[in-house]
Amino acid sequence: MKSNLFYAMVLCSVIGAAQTTKNVENGLFKVNALAPGVSYELGVGVNATLNFDFLIGIEIEGGSRRSTSVELFPAVGAEYRYFHNLNKRRAANKNIAGNSGNYFGGISRLLVRAPLLGNLEYDEPISYHTALFYGIQRTYSKGFYFSVQAGPGLFFNDDVNAGLFLSGKLGWILRKRK
Repeated sequence: MKSNLFYAMVLCSVIGAAQTTKNVENGLFKVNALAPGVSYELGVGVNATLNFDFLIGIEIEGGSRRSTSVELFPAVGAEYRYFHNLNKRRAANKNIAGNSGNYFGGISRLLVRAPLLGNLEYDEPISYHTALFYGIQRTYSKGFYFSVQAGPGLFFNDDVNAGLFLSGKLGWILRKRK
Protein backbone atom coordinates (compact mmCIF):
# COMPACT_ATOMS: atom_id res chain seq x y z
CA MET A 1 0.00 0.00 0.00
CA LYS A 2 2.81 2.42 0.92
CA SER A 3 4.68 1.64 -2.31
CA ASN A 4 1.53 2.37 -4.40
CA LEU A 5 1.16 5.72 -2.64
CA PHE A 6 4.84 6.45 -3.27
CA TYR A 7 4.54 5.63 -6.99
CA ALA A 8 1.38 7.76 -7.27
CA MET A 9 3.20 10.74 -5.69
CA VAL A 10 6.19 10.29 -8.01
CA LEU A 11 3.88 10.08 -11.04
CA CYS A 12 2.00 13.25 -9.99
CA SER A 13 5.25 15.16 -9.44
CA VAL A 14 6.58 14.09 -12.87
CA ILE A 15 3.33 15.14 -14.57
CA GLY A 16 3.32 18.44 -12.66
CA ALA A 17 6.97 19.13 -13.55
CA ALA A 18 6.32 18.33 -17.20
CA GLN A 19 3.51 20.90 -17.30
CA THR A 20 5.62 23.67 -15.77
CA THR A 21 8.33 23.40 -18.45
CA LYS A 22 6.02 24.93 -21.07
CA ASN A 23 7.70 27.98 -22.61
CA VAL A 24 4.56 29.54 -24.13
CA GLU A 25 1.58 31.10 -22.38
CA ASN A 26 -1.51 28.94 -21.82
CA GLY A 27 -3.72 31.64 -23.31
CA LEU A 28 -3.40 35.28 -24.37
CA PHE A 29 -6.38 37.46 -25.25
CA LYS A 30 -5.17 40.34 -27.44
CA VAL A 31 -6.79 43.48 -28.83
CA ASN A 32 -5.28 44.52 -32.15
CA ALA A 33 -5.01 48.16 -33.18
CA LEU A 34 -3.19 48.05 -36.55
CA ALA A 35 -5.63 45.52 -38.00
CA PRO A 36 -8.63 46.25 -35.73
CA GLY A 37 -9.94 43.15 -34.03
CA VAL A 38 -9.25 40.56 -31.37
CA SER A 39 -6.97 37.52 -31.16
CA TYR A 40 -6.67 34.57 -28.82
CA GLU A 41 -3.36 32.70 -28.69
CA LEU A 42 -3.61 29.26 -27.09
CA GLY A 43 -0.54 27.33 -25.92
CA VAL A 44 -0.73 23.79 -27.33
CA GLY A 45 2.77 22.48 -26.64
CA VAL A 46 6.07 23.36 -25.04
CA ASN A 47 6.89 25.87 -27.80
CA ALA A 48 3.75 25.86 -29.98
CA THR A 49 0.59 27.96 -30.09
CA LEU A 50 -2.62 28.26 -32.08
CA ASN A 51 -3.66 31.85 -32.77
CA PHE A 52 -7.27 32.67 -33.69
CA ASP A 53 -8.19 36.08 -35.15
CA PHE A 54 -11.30 38.08 -35.89
CA LEU A 55 -10.19 41.22 -37.74
CA ILE A 56 -11.46 44.07 -39.81
CA GLY A 57 -9.29 44.05 -42.93
CA ILE A 58 -8.40 47.15 -44.90
CA GLU A 59 -7.88 47.06 -48.66
CA ILE A 60 -6.75 49.99 -50.75
CA GLU A 61 -7.00 49.72 -54.52
CA GLY A 62 -5.77 52.40 -56.86
CA GLY A 63 -3.07 53.55 -59.20
CA SER A 64 -2.04 56.29 -61.54
CA ARG A 65 -4.77 57.65 -63.81
CA ARG A 66 -7.58 56.04 -61.83
CA SER A 67 -9.42 56.70 -58.58
CA THR A 68 -8.40 55.14 -55.30
CA SER A 69 -10.92 53.03 -53.37
CA VAL A 70 -10.77 51.97 -49.73
CA GLU A 71 -12.67 49.00 -48.28
CA LEU A 72 -13.15 47.55 -44.80
CA PHE A 73 -14.18 43.90 -44.57
CA PRO A 74 -14.41 41.20 -41.85
CA ALA A 75 -11.90 38.36 -41.71
CA VAL A 76 -11.37 35.28 -39.53
CA GLY A 77 -8.18 33.27 -39.37
CA ALA A 78 -6.27 30.56 -37.60
CA GLU A 79 -2.54 30.05 -37.49
CA TYR A 80 -0.08 27.61 -35.99
CA ARG A 81 3.16 29.00 -34.55
CA TYR A 82 6.25 27.10 -33.45
CA PHE A 83 8.58 29.33 -31.37
CA HIS A 84 12.09 28.07 -32.06
CA ASN A 85 14.22 30.35 -29.88
CA LEU A 86 12.49 30.55 -26.48
CA ASN A 87 15.08 28.41 -24.65
CA LYS A 88 17.90 30.50 -26.13
CA ARG A 89 16.13 33.74 -25.12
CA ARG A 90 15.55 32.42 -21.59
CA ALA A 91 19.23 31.39 -21.28
CA ALA A 92 20.27 34.92 -22.33
CA ASN A 93 17.88 36.43 -19.70
CA LYS A 94 15.66 37.89 -22.42
CA ASN A 95 11.90 38.24 -22.05
CA ILE A 96 9.76 35.30 -23.22
CA ALA A 97 6.60 36.40 -21.40
CA GLY A 98 3.66 37.00 -23.70
CA ASN A 99 5.25 34.59 -26.19
CA SER A 100 8.09 36.97 -27.05
CA GLY A 101 10.11 35.05 -29.59
CA ASN A 102 10.70 34.12 -33.21
CA TYR A 103 8.53 31.52 -34.89
CA PHE A 104 7.73 29.48 -37.99
CA GLY A 105 4.12 28.86 -38.85
CA GLY A 106 1.22 28.53 -41.20
CA ILE A 107 -1.97 30.53 -41.59
CA SER A 108 -5.42 30.11 -43.10
CA ARG A 109 -7.62 33.18 -43.35
CA LEU A 110 -11.14 33.65 -44.71
CA LEU A 111 -12.23 37.12 -45.84
CA VAL A 112 -15.83 38.12 -46.47
CA ARG A 113 -15.82 40.28 -49.59
CA ALA A 114 -19.02 42.18 -48.75
CA PRO A 115 -17.51 45.47 -47.59
CA LEU A 116 -18.51 47.03 -44.29
CA LEU A 117 -17.34 50.31 -45.75
CA GLY A 118 -16.36 51.05 -49.33
CA ASN A 119 -17.59 50.40 -52.82
CA LEU A 120 -15.27 47.78 -54.30
CA GLU A 121 -17.18 44.98 -55.99
CA TYR A 122 -16.08 41.36 -56.32
CA ASP A 123 -17.44 38.41 -58.28
CA GLU A 124 -16.79 36.04 -55.38
CA PRO A 125 -18.34 36.81 -51.96
CA ILE A 126 -15.54 35.07 -50.05
CA SER A 127 -11.78 35.17 -50.44
CA TYR A 128 -9.30 32.78 -48.83
CA HIS A 129 -5.57 32.74 -48.37
CA THR A 130 -3.06 30.40 -46.86
CA ALA A 131 0.65 30.85 -46.27
CA LEU A 132 3.77 29.56 -44.59
CA PHE A 133 5.70 32.27 -42.78
CA TYR A 134 8.47 33.32 -40.46
CA GLY A 135 7.62 35.85 -37.78
CA ILE A 136 8.61 37.64 -34.61
CA GLN A 137 6.45 38.63 -31.66
CA ARG A 138 7.50 40.85 -28.77
CA THR A 139 5.52 41.70 -25.66
CA TYR A 140 6.46 44.46 -23.22
CA SER A 141 5.79 44.95 -19.50
CA LYS A 142 2.58 47.00 -19.83
CA GLY A 143 1.02 44.42 -22.20
CA PHE A 144 1.87 46.23 -25.45
CA TYR A 145 2.85 43.77 -28.19
CA PHE A 146 3.68 43.66 -31.86
CA SER A 147 4.16 40.88 -34.38
CA VAL A 148 5.39 40.82 -37.97
CA GLN A 149 5.33 37.82 -40.30
CA ALA A 150 6.13 37.17 -43.94
CA GLY A 151 6.33 34.22 -46.31
CA PRO A 152 5.02 32.62 -49.50
CA GLY A 153 1.28 32.31 -49.85
CA LEU A 154 -1.62 31.28 -52.06
CA PHE A 155 -4.51 33.68 -52.54
CA PHE A 156 -7.87 32.32 -53.69
CA ASN A 157 -10.09 35.10 -55.07
CA ASP A 158 -11.71 34.90 -58.50
CA ASP A 159 -8.68 32.79 -59.43
CA VAL A 160 -5.61 31.42 -57.62
CA ASN A 161 -2.53 33.60 -57.25
CA ALA A 162 0.79 32.95 -55.56
CA GLY A 163 2.50 35.81 -53.82
CA LEU A 164 4.14 37.20 -50.71
CA PHE A 165 2.10 37.10 -47.51
CA LEU A 166 2.84 40.03 -45.16
CA SER A 167 1.11 40.66 -41.87
CA GLY A 168 1.68 43.00 -38.97
CA LYS A 169 -0.15 43.49 -35.71
CA LEU A 170 0.23 45.72 -32.74
CA GLY A 171 -2.00 45.97 -29.72
CA TRP A 172 -2.40 45.01 -26.08
CA ILE A 173 -2.71 41.80 -24.11
CA LEU A 174 -5.70 42.00 -21.76
CA ARG A 175 -4.65 39.59 -19.06
CA LYS A 176 -1.71 39.11 -16.77
CA ARG A 177 1.21 37.43 -18.50
CA LYS A 178 3.56 34.70 -17.22
